[in-house]
Amino acid sequence: MATPHAARFIAAAATIERIPQSTLPEIAVAGKSNVGKSSLLNRLTGQSKLARVSKTPGRTQQINFFTIDETFILADLPGYGFARVPLAVKAQWKSLVEAYLSDRPSLCGVVVLVDLRRGFADEDEQLLKFLRAHGVATVVAGTKVDKLNQGERLRQTHALLEAAAHSGSTALICSAVTGQGIPELWESVSRLLRGRNATHFRR
Repeated sequence: MATPHAARFIAAAATIERIPQSTLPEIAVAGKSNVGKSSLLNRLTGQSKLARVSKTPGRTQQINFFTIDETFILADLPGYGFARVPLAVKAQWKSLVEAYLSDRPSLCGVVVLVDLRRGFADEDEQLLKFLRAHGVATVVAGTKVDKLNQGERLRQTHALLEAAAHSGSTALICSAVTGQGIPELWESVSRLLRGRNATHFRR
């Protein structure tokens, strides 16, 4: 487990009106429903129960907000792709997430998680295109690297780096199980925070 950070849950929002007001800079984390987002958030913060881990994809049905070391906020976005939920609920999530991503002044950037075994999906590319169009900085993190052998790891990492670069983003690989790539992910988050702080958030 990573060195523990002072992390605490502050709010959950199922509608745009419920999103909390804050003066702290913000980093959002997004990814498909089965990408291992909750496990990675727990590993990243060193808090084993910060984000609820479920065997059912799509469990997160709202945006969950956590303060980290009282210096910035992590926003855990609803998963997309494989979630077994009604289409009306998916449409509600889409509306909520797009409104949040396009009109959140304190948003410094988005970490987009991609299962390294599967590579980029259409939904990942669409999200990165949406973020680029709205001027939101991104980092792509390939998850579950521990589940690949060395040859597959090299091949899939190369493909991820190429796909991320094509989408105007940087990329890294990581594992919630072994902790590989967690320091690099923290550094990427720090760069996103520094980059946006330098321009006093989006206007």
